[in-house]
Amino acid sequence: MAVISYFPVTLPEPARAGFEQSWRTRVGAADTFPGFISTELVATEDRNQYVVLTRFTDKESFEAWINSDNFTRGHRGESLEKYKMEDNPFLKDHKLYEVLG
Repeated sequence: MAVISYFPVTLPEPARAGFEQSWRTRVGAADTFPGFISTELVATEDRNQYVVLTRFTDKESFEAWINSDNFTRGHRGESLEKYKMEDNPFLKDHKLYEVLG
């Protein structure tokens, strides 16, 4: 069953334009990863809140992605340990949903 990763991002106003530009020109490291279906960046009209929605064919494919070198490169080489920490504020609102039906 497919899964969707829900990752909310809140940025101060000065960082928003740069974030949107980097998203538009992203390399797309996930796009060719096994099990990848799609990814979208959505925003509230005032750009106060963003959500990254990434869809994979199953939880195992998603987990393989976030533990891969491609994920690290796609996130500017930051340590995977940073992403694995349960108390990491960067991931505190991340959720993984199953697609029903």
